[in-house]
Amino acid sequence: MIFEVLSYIGEKLNDNGVTWAVGASILLSHYGLIENPNDIDILVDLNDIEKVDKILKSIGEKKVRDKSDTYSTKYFYEYVVHGFDIDVMAGLSINYNSGTFEYIFDHISISEFKKINGVNIPLSSLEDWYVLYQLIPSREIKVKMIENYLLSNVIKRPDLLERALSGDLAEEVRDKIQEMLKF
Repeated sequence: MIFEVLSYIGEKLNDNGVTWAVGASILLSHYGLIENPNDIDILVDLNDIEKVDKILKSIGEKKVRDKSDTYSTKYFYEYVVHGFDIDVMAGLSINYNSGTFEYIFDHISISEFKKINGVNIPLSSLEDWYVLYQLIPSREIKVKMIENYLLSNVIKRPDLLERALSGDLAEEVRDKIQEMLKF
């Protein structure tokens, strides 16, 4: 059912020329790292956030979001569409102990497309989520799953890992990325 909702939303976003991609649990599910995603996380280009907000409010309910010390994201909206939680992020920024990492999301961030119910669904990259999950508290298991996958398969998007290195990263995250790039 969650994939029907994703394709329904995806068709509307695609029809309106939005630059977007799914990440988090939907992405992990695509790679077989988890079985059942529980929500839909959508990354959106900053230029498209107003359009996306209007679309999602027209097909679902916008929720009031509690502030979080973990994020300094410019736009972090939550919706419920057909009973599923949809998180939308534009200008994603993650605060960590000594700084703030600003994730760059644009058309380059889209690693591939998956056709679901005839709709092209853009996927963000495992490489980007490898970086993001290292900065979000209590995501060590997901970091390890992605790391194991990338090491036993292939790093498809080393360019995105290199792009992350240009950002404000915790030193231990920077070190892990540089180690990963050696493979």
